Amino acid sequence: MKDERIDAPASDSAGGGFVRFAVLMFLGMGAASAYLTRYCLAVANTTMQKDLDISEEQMGWVFAIFSAGYFFFQIPGGWLGNRIGTRTAYPLISTLWSVLTVWSSLVWSWVPLLASRAAFGAAQAGMVPITAKVINDWFSVRLRGICSGVIGASMSIGSVITMKLTAWLIGSGGLGIHWRVVFRLYSVVGIVWAILFYWFFRTKPEQHPWIPSDKPDPVISDLSDEKSTDAIDVEIERHDVERPRELTTGDLLIRIFTNQTLWGINFQSFCRAAGYGLFVTWFPAFLEYRFGMSIGKAGEMTMYPLATVIVGTLLGGVLIDAVLTVTGSRWLSRTGMSFLSLALCAGLTFAASLTDQPDLFIVLMSAGSLFAGVANPPAWAATMDVAGRYTAVIVGAMNMAGTIGGFAMPVVLGYMIGDIKKTGGDWNLVIYFVAAIYAVGALSWLAVDPNDSAE
Repeated sequence: MKDERIDAPASDSAGGGFVRFAVLMFLGMGAASAYLTRYCLAVANTTMQKDLDISEEQMGWVFAIFSAGYFFFQIPGGWLGNRIGTRTAYPLISTLWSVLTVWSSLVWSWVPLLASRAAFGAAQAGMVPITAKVINDWFSVRLRGICSGVIGASMSIGSVITMKLTAWLIGSGGLGIHWRVVFRLYSVVGIVWAILFYWFFRTKPEQHPWIPSDKPDPVISDLSDEKSTDAIDVEIERHDVERPRELTTGDLLIRIFTNQTLWGINFQSFCRAAGYGLFVTWFPAFLEYRFGMSIGKAGEMTMYPLATVIVGTLLGGVLIDAVLTVTGSRWLSRTGMSFLSLALCAGLTFAASLTDQPDLFIVLMSAGSLFAGVANPPAWAATMDVAGRYTAVIVGAMNMAGTIGGFAMPVVLGYMIGDIKKTGGDWNLVIYFVAAIYAVGALSWLAVDPNDSAE
């Protein structure tokens, strides 16, 4: 049976396929730009500690304070996208975080660095909820997995680029540019992207001048004409057509804090963000300390687990859509895949602790990161499935939960690494800790029912 309800607005037309593709590419570039400026600090870590005379423990708080600003402005960021429109909101926050990157490059002590990173985190907080709203407004249900995969992969691409590029720019084996100059160069990227995005994008597809209204969009027509299983059609009809009364802000917040599925989604977000936090904060320094690598080498090695996250995220986006199409089961597509992926990630991460060979260590950590990446698109898709018209706010809540993990992880690692350096302790404690976090993340998915509508 044909299900028109899952398609984008009927005003779409022949130009819609290209415009949607371009919108997705712009979203990907925006995410990569954000992560370029967000994680350049990881490679510059040990150099900045020397320049600013700060300890490992203090640097842990610098990494963490970003997450504090990021946490408190998640829901306000989603609100901003709803209030002034995504076309205006996204370029606005991109310009703001770029300016704040320049501020970070001007500091000479610990406290101003903390303040600049907190403000920077607040500016970037709206990126995920605004992106989720754009996907919800512009793309059909059956494309959410692929779109989520592209966005997640783009974030990791930004992380990979910043690890490799920053190591080359500031390392003794590269150009030897001062980290302050590098931060300022990176800020230009976000400003240029903001200008181009505002010029091209429109908040709703029907507002875009490149989408004429006299012909149907062939991409959307193809989606409508695909032969679907009755299970998918019935489920989508039940899930997406029944519209209960509009929830008040208070009702929505109560739903977020009392719904078992949302608790599971939020807790897995906490665990995945905490695990990922190792690679984008302390991993280069960890490699320097444990294996005696140079800054350039450590930055290059950090690139590999981040690169496999990209592959895993893209693979996960394709797989969840395929599983949904073949089985008609959102549970298998979202919950089942994520549980298996994070369990494999935990096992491979633990296996990395069993070797003293740097190359094998990186291979095993990278393999674990690949499966962590596979679990990324199901989280986005499940949250959008459950959230419906409240996607921006509920995705913001999920990202807030992840931000708590992102806040706690670098602080804990800072104290842990500082203690290991002072006492000559076992560096594998760091890896045991990360493996355990991923294992708990896998278990949290068992509480998630993606058919449980928050509406």
